Amino acid sequence: MQIPLELVYRVGYAARKHYSTRTCRVNWEKVSKELRIPVLGCLECFDARQAGIPPRRLSESHEWPIEDIVALKQFTEANFQHMSVYDWELSGKYINIDHSDCIAKMWAVSKFQMSPMLFDEITDYRQAGLLWPTICHKTMCGCPPDILRVAYMSTNRSKVSKVKRPKAQFSISKHQHWTKEEDNKLVELLLQYDNKSDVDWNFISKTIGHSKNACRYRRILLRPRLKERQSADAEDNLSDTLTSASSRTAGRGTPV
Repeated sequence: MQIPLELVYRVGYAARKHYSTRTCRVNWEKVSKELRIPVLGCLECFDARQAGIPPRRLSESHEWPIEDIVALKQFTEANFQHMSVYDWELSGKYINIDHSDCIAKMWAVSKFQMSPMLFDEITDYRQAGLLWPTICHKTMCGCPPDILRVAYMSTNRSKVSKVKRPKAQFSISKHQHWTKEEDNKLVELLLQYDNKSDVDWNFISKTIGHSKNACRYRRILLRPRLKERQSADAEDNLSDTLTSASSRTAGRGTPV
């Protein structure tokens, strides 16, 4: 069916109007409300090249924004039963990602199996305050963090079959799941800040791989160690100052 060119221009203009540079997506619900056309009808009339909104290229191995995966999953489940290539093209337009990348990502999401043991392990790690990249590394699930997160979020806890879990040697809490190297790294980072109120917890969290709350809690447990390092550094600085002053005095010599 030939789509009137005027309608293509109208949809393109509205799409540019409701395009977000933050999410790199068009708010098609607002476009539909403004033009009084169903969302699928707007997508059918949308020409990305004419509108100047080229689709993004995000491969399967690339970590997608979680909002894009959730939006794509909800859109396909709400509008289609048996996906055709044309349906995938409309879905790609909806989240502004090339439809071939959408197919690859959703295939990876659908093939991932969430086992009861893995679900419980992820729950424990989340309660411990670990970030998703760290959880993905510790569980060795072999998938990107975004797929693991979506699979966990979409799993109904009541439908996960209960299995007999091995007795844990210790209970999970905020101060556990920290390695010696992570403790050393946290101490080194904290020593760079003279004032506690100036600590950049976002930077520390991303550097170490634990959440900001977990890093703050860990700092409390490492407080004695921090005080020892600060005292040792202060003594070293005082010793260096005295040595430097003594060297300058000796270099001047005794006046004749």
